[in-house]
Amino acid sequence: MIIHKKMDHNSLKLTDEEKLIKIREFKEKGNAAHKEGNFKKAAGNYYRAVLYIKGLSKNCPDVPDLPGAFFAGTIPEPTRKMTPEMIWESERLTCDCYNNLAACMLKESEPKYGRIIEHCDRALEVSPSNGKALFRKGISLYSLGKLSEALAVLKSAPASPEVRRYIELCKAGLKQQDKELTELYKGMFKLS
Repeated sequence: MIIHKKMDHNSLKLTDEEKLIKIREFKEKGNAAHKEGNFKKAAGNYYRAVLYIKGLSKNCPDVPDLPGAFFAGTIPEPTRKMTPEMIWESERLTCDCYNNLAACMLKESEPKYGRIIEHCDRALEVSPSNGKALFRKGISLYSLGKLSEALAVLKSAPASPEVRRYIELCKAGLKQQDKELTELYKGMFKLS
């Protein structure tokens, strides 16, 4: 016998205000887990927050923000627009959640640097000068061996001992690459 749960139509379509509440709740849960050192649990909470962020009407302008409109079978009324305060908060939460998700992923035993860069880029879309996102993107690019890109990103990050250390590592790596290329070309064009 298959038992079907009755779906609560209101739980399937939340308003932007309700989504912002959910985002804040998941972010706080993620922050608490991060403080405890449980980075996997923290990342899960930040990821859930990101899913709600993606569902905000400013990110999905074609989807009406009307609970139950889809199920009522009616043509939806014009959607409510997010207030400037809601947009500002959603951008702050977007930056924080993607940035925190990237931070958790950097703690993994085998970080997925490509995904970390994507998360940093999403944070930088709403806050282009965010120092943490720039730093995390820079060290991820460095870890992938993309030294020129890493150097450019790190130079735009706020100065700190860690940023300076990675800038020097990038410069040293680029210098080593140049030396190896010079040796390679010497060997290729050496007359016998």
